[in-house]
Amino acid sequence: MSVDALIVSFSELQAIDQEDIIMLVDVQTAIRICNESLTNDSASLEDVLLLWLSKLLRSYVDEAVCCVNAIKEMWSWLERVTVDPKYNGLAIVTEALNFVTVYKDHLLRGGERLVHSSAFFFLTMIKSFPSDRSTLKICIDLHLVVLSLLRDNTAEAKTVNTRITPVIKKLTAIAEYFGQRITHVQVSIRTSETVTFMCVHYLELIKQQPRKESEPEPMPEWLKDTLVHLCDTVCSHLETVHNKETLAIPLEKIEDYLKVTRTYLQMIQEIFRVGVTTHFSEAVGSCLLELFSEPAHSHDLGKDIPALLSTYVKPYTMQLFELVYFLPDFQEDFINNLVAGEDSFNLCLSFVTVVCTDNTAVSPNTCQTLQRIFEYLFRDASNFVHAENYDRVIEAFGSLLYLLDNDILFNYFCAGLFQKDLVSSQACADVLMLCFRLKEVNNGWDSKAIEHAARFWNECSNSYALFSHNPSQWHVQRFLKYFHIMSRQKLPSLSIRNYRYLSAVTGSRDPIGRHLLKHLEDISYDVPTEIANYYEIIAVLEILAQLGQTNCGSWLKRTSEMAKQLMAIDKGSTFISSYFRLVLASDQATQLLVLRGLAPVIGCTNWQRQKFLAACQSSTDAQLRAFSARHTISGDVQPLLEALVGKREDLPSAVDATCQELGKSSYSRQVEHKCQPEASLKRKRTEENTPRKLLQALYEGSLELKQCSRDSFDAADKELHRKIIANLSSILP
Repeated sequence: MSVDALIVSFSELQAIDQEDIIMLVDVQTAIRICNESLTNDSASLEDVLLLWLSKLLRSYVDEAVCCVNAIKEMWSWLERVTVDPKYNGLAIVTEALNFVTVYKDHLLRGGERLVHSSAFFFLTMIKSFPSDRSTLKICIDLHLVVLSLLRDNTAEAKTVNTRITPVIKKLTAIAEYFGQRITHVQVSIRTSETVTFMCVHYLELIKQQPRKESEPEPMPEWLKDTLVHLCDTVCSHLETVHNKETLAIPLEKIEDYLKVTRTYLQMIQEIFRVGVTTHFSEAVGSCLLELFSEPAHSHDLGKDIPALLSTYVKPYTMQLFELVYFLPDFQEDFINNLVAGEDSFNLCLSFVTVVCTDNTAVSPNTCQTLQRIFEYLFRDASNFVHAENYDRVIEAFGSLLYLLDNDILFNYFCAGLFQKDLVSSQACADVLMLCFRLKEVNNGWDSKAIEHAARFWNECSNSYALFSHNPSQWHVQRFLKYFHIMSRQKLPSLSIRNYRYLSAVTGSRDPIGRHLLKHLEDISYDVPTEIANYYEIIAVLEILAQLGQTNCGSWLKRTSEMAKQLMAIDKGSTFISSYFRLVLASDQATQLLVLRGLAPVIGCTNWQRQKFLAACQSSTDAQLRAFSARHTISGDVQPLLEALVGKREDLPSAVDATCQELGKSSYSRQVEHKCQPEASLKRKRTEENTPRKLLQALYEGSLELKQCSRDSFDAADKELHRKIIANLSSILP
């Protein structure tokens, strides 16, 4: 008689002893009997599942293939029983717990396929039944045993099994389910730790495999699901602390809650410390960027919350940032986030900070990202006019430039001095200056480096036109003066060739004013007839105005007629600007003297002259106000002049609205400065050099050479000196 003929009913299958089942009934026959009993209602779904968990599955467990087939069928039965409201699942879950507890080692011996199939079945069971207290307690116990089963199986795995994807999806869903209740948060943590353990193990296996030099593969689904789950959990925790009007957890539990957040951050770190060699998933990149962003507080509950965040969250967030910032895919996501227009100020500064703290070399790709960040922060003037934000940006990039000592970034900020928009130019200058000062306080400058830097910035200064007022020139002069002070050099002799250097480095404490005034009196006895003399007068006026401590009243009185003649020349605007800068820096008696001699001016366009007239019109001296009343000032600059003398509150609303314009068009200059060889910037002359001009140049050069010590001349210098003397002697013996 066949076995099929012998086993004719479900009740008879229930009666067979466990040890005899595998000899009398094969898996497929047992499955068919159960399905027939369900069809003719001779057995319920609960009865069938209980039979398999208590007896049949235990008989077939050592037959891995058979057991897997049985578990697949049991999964379909489980789906059907969970939709029936009369089943609470307590008996089924209890029997499942008994089975896994007793037969855990049998499942492990059956291999990964059996472990993953059975784990998926039991995890589905845990998530499916109603969560009354007694059922939930057994479900948690079953869940913990399944986690142990998966960890033990993963620890022995030698290859990456694609079947882990549905298991990990189920695990992350259960972790989120238990994470919703603070009483079950430890179960959620244990689940996430198991998922992290599995991912770390499989990533290590991937790293051990030989790889071809080709484009990285897409991120595996199991890794993506794990990272998204962990990041979402952290973000959810932070949102609870930051943004809720009333906290979802008691204030006294906030510290414990943030300790849990720290645990999840450490899990993410574990994964990235192994190394992710695949392409970033877009979902993972978005989650990481959200995690690194710092949401603002929307409540004042718990005065210690910021301190707790700085203890349990911020350090671990920055450690994680340091593990991912250099990954090309992450940087691409980062830049795309900036382009999308999100407010990423804190995120950008965090990126700069982690680059500073990371001791590894900075890649060209990271340098490019840092440049894009800087450009984003100064895409308009909003951070420039916000003092705190501006200081934070300059401190971040100045420290970065000092710590990295990177040529790519240094050249970027040097070139940035000459950008068209004034805000970026100013920011680049401040970043460079902070870097230089950090190097100074840390004894990073030696004499050769200072000499080289001073020479470099002097060459930059000389690339401008003689009396240029290009905004970037102010930054160049600032650096030139800084390195001049550091080198403790003496001032060079006064000459038109040294004007740019003198105007940059001369300070109020330098005893040069008296010598400059004496020189000015010597060269300005009459209206200059040569262009060289004309520009030399202007150069001295500029420096005297800059010093502002030399009484030039007698010279201004003596040369008033000469000044009037020069002001009448169409191309005398440079002289007019320098002249009135000096007058504005003089005492009131001198200003009155000059003002009384001025013919009435209507619609003057010279900025320095208008500043002088505006200062007189707002002076406390009655005579200055009276004589300046004869002059009118251009209406379009009147609001700016009033602002200079402290009448900002009187500005019309239209002008105030213009001042609030933060777009690049509001602070860009039309002409961009480009450094060129000095020879190409020399003023073209129609006449040839005369003997007097050549002798004058030789004389000025000899004054500079006279200040050099003999020790500074090498053999080549001495030979050149001998040749010059010989040539001069042959001309005039």
